[in-house]
This record gives sequence, structure tokens and C-alpha cells, in this order.
Amino acid sequence: MITRPILAAALLLAGIAHAADNPYAGTWKIDTPKSSWSDGKFPKNMSLVISMSFKGDEVTYHSSNDTNKDRPPNLVDYTAQMNWKPYPLTGAARYNMASVRMLSPTQMEVIELKDNNVIVHAIYDLMPGGKRFARRGMALSVDGSSHEYQEFFDKQ
Repeated sequence: MITRPILAAALLLAGIAHAADNPYAGTWKIDTPKSSWSDGKFPKNMSLVISMSFKGDEVTYHSSNDTNKDRPPNLVDYTAQMNWKPYPLTGAARYNMASVRMLSPTQMEVIELKDNNVIVHAIYDLMPGGKRFARRGMALSVDGSSHEYQEFFDKQ
């Protein structure tokens, strides 16, 4: 018979192992030539790096976009439980919350919101081999129009 302390320790260790095994853990850099936006406004010099770490059912996300070399990089940070509830996000003027959930071991869904209004919706699809993912979705532009996007990231 398994005692409660042993069961609790086993579940804790399984959660830690699962977090360490999350294929999205690490640093990812955008593949600019392969990425596009449906409105045709994708910057040809796009420079974006994303870092994600996982602890149990929690993701810590950090991105640095230094596409515009005349300004400091745009930094976005959040820590969220992967339970599809909104959590505070810092660094973005257009959105202030993020919701995250795993759809499968190789697919993650992320929405970024401004006061409960969806601004960006994305599905992250890990490609075979685990060294590349596609981020596809829809975003609301600053001018109020929406566009689809497809961005590819390579593990660093």
C-alpha cells in the first residue's frame, strides 16, 4: 500500500520531470525569411527572441524584440499557470494579460489580452525533431484591423 507522503512525493517528482521535459523550454529565435503576416507588414529585419521555462504547470515567458534599432528593445514578461486563466503581463502597451494552456505534448495555445479583450491568439506547433516551432494565429493591429500571422522559431 502506498502511503500519502510517498504518493505526494511521487506526484511532485512527476510534475518536476514533466516541466523539465516540456519541449518549449529554452531560447528561440525567429526565422525572419520564413515568417509572414497576412497584411504584408511583416518587418523584413524582424529580430525577436523568446525564452520559456517551466515549473510544474507554470510557464515563465520572456521575449525581446529589438527590430527597431533606434529604440530600446520591447520586452514582454509573464508567469502563468497553464490553466487558461489570464495572468498579468508586463512590457506590452497593447496587452496586459496572458492565458496559456497545453493542447497536446507538442502544441500550446496562448492568448494575450488587454483588459479581457483578445488582442493576439496563437497556437505554437512544435515541428518534428523539437528544434523548431511555428506560431500561427490572429492579431489585432494598432489601427484596429486584424491579420493572420505565421512565424517560425528555431531553438538556440
